[in-house]
Amino acid sequence: MSATHMILPPMAITFNELAMAGSIVFVLYYITSAVYYIYFHPMSKFPGPKTTAFSRLPLVSATVSGQTWQYLEKLHAQYGPIVRIAPDEITTTRSGAWKDIYTSKPILPKDPFSQTPPMNGADSLFTAAGQTHVRMRRTMVNAFSDRALKEQSSLIESYADLLLTRLRREVGKSPAGEVDMAKYYGYAMLDIIADLTFGESFHGLEDDNEHSWILQFFLGAKFGSIRNSLSRWHPIDKIFGWIFLKLTAKHRAKNWAVATNAITQRLEMGDLGNVRSDFITPVVGRVDESMEKGITRKELNTNGLALVIAGCQLPTVALAASTYLMMRYPHTLKELTHEIRTSFESEKEITIVSTQNLPYLSAVINETLRIHHPTPINLPRITVPEGQVIDGDFIPGNNVIGVNLQNIQNSPENWVEPRVFHPERFLPESDPRFDSRFLKDDKQAFLPFSIGTRNCMGGKVFLAEARLILSKMVWNFEMELVDKDDWNWLDQKAYLVFEPKDLFVKLREKSVSL
Repeated sequence: MSATHMILPPMAITFNELAMAGSIVFVLYYITSAVYYIYFHPMSKFPGPKTTAFSRLPLVSATVSGQTWQYLEKLHAQYGPIVRIAPDEITTTRSGAWKDIYTSKPILPKDPFSQTPPMNGADSLFTAAGQTHVRMRRTMVNAFSDRALKEQSSLIESYADLLLTRLRREVGKSPAGEVDMAKYYGYAMLDIIADLTFGESFHGLEDDNEHSWILQFFLGAKFGSIRNSLSRWHPIDKIFGWIFLKLTAKHRAKNWAVATNAITQRLEMGDLGNVRSDFITPVVGRVDESMEKGITRKELNTNGLALVIAGCQLPTVALAASTYLMMRYPHTLKELTHEIRTSFESEKEITIVSTQNLPYLSAVINETLRIHHPTPINLPRITVPEGQVIDGDFIPGNNVIGVNLQNIQNSPENWVEPRVFHPERFLPESDPRFDSRFLKDDKQAFLPFSIGTRNCMGGKVFLAEARLILSKMVWNFEMELVDKDDWNWLDQKAYLVFEPKDLFVKLREKSVSL
């Protein structure tokens, strides 16, 4: 046989050669993708680091470490009010974006990757979309109306008094009169929201009771934040979720059992008319499994637990931050104390209604929410397929855009001295305490309860709680920071909400003279 007709044996390919070829293909694909996302993707016109243009890893890293808003703050400082933070996502600190993103028609859907799936398979107001969200909100909204708040006032006021009683007991047990205000604010907020939702409190303020419910709830928030940041990487998110669910099985089972049993008992009580008004009142008789009207029982369970978690965590963070900031800036505490103690002749006059129109009190609460929002997160929405103009910029379709509550409220482009506590900026311009330099503030950027059909329904309840409790605190006590040198208390990690942090305060009964 001639050489030209010789049949050669097939060439054997080793594993190492195959792995090398695969690696080369992967590297080429990654480089090609990176070049596309950096230079040719529809979002490439927006400023930001090149690393975030082709990878979400920098954003995920910030989220996992609890530093999301700080990371975004640095990006805005470097690149301006609109920044590309991931291949398909931008964030903005322009006030005009609020209306264009959150009140647009059609309503922009939430980014599904930012949502933690409900444990029982039934959505809450926080995760529901489209008509499901409309149906739920329509069923529950009357529980958060002005009329409902008026009917709920006596219940909230009773817990404010119970908080003062508990604080006095704790002061009596401490030789220096030192109390962890963050903890007892947490107990008060959880007792209030649980009673309004379940018909029974967690009894945290009674006697010398102690519990760890708030820390357990925060663990869930931490899981949700990390899980959401990993949701685009399958199966990593599933593995992480499985591990978390295994580790927290007992806590979650306890939470669901408490919520389910409490809601069952409250529903069995029915509509109590003038005797009692709470968040379940409008739902009585409207539990409907058809999913065409009312709310299903599973949805009610999910919403009940979600309301309790949000309704204790967020006010706790805000009240603790407000107390810290006033002590850190003593002139603000002095001004508020003067307003409260000259507006009332006795503590009995301090009610939810009577504290509604105190200008400096409202300014203190607003400035607290501005400088340290309890949920320093993005509110991501997906643009319509054809794209749309948001505050003057065309945003390509099917991409994510959002406002970070903390960033827009702390941007130096929107606020004078943004990281300094100035309640005066929220006073009416006619008030002699108002400083004209704050005319430069962009107040349109301040929407702490969001805007549109998905805004926070509980905003009025929180404001009522905050006005009442802060008024009673400064009426009854002289307050002083235990650690006067702690200028870093606000530097807290955040996973959906700011991480709970002790706030030790020295309390003394108020002086006789003003």
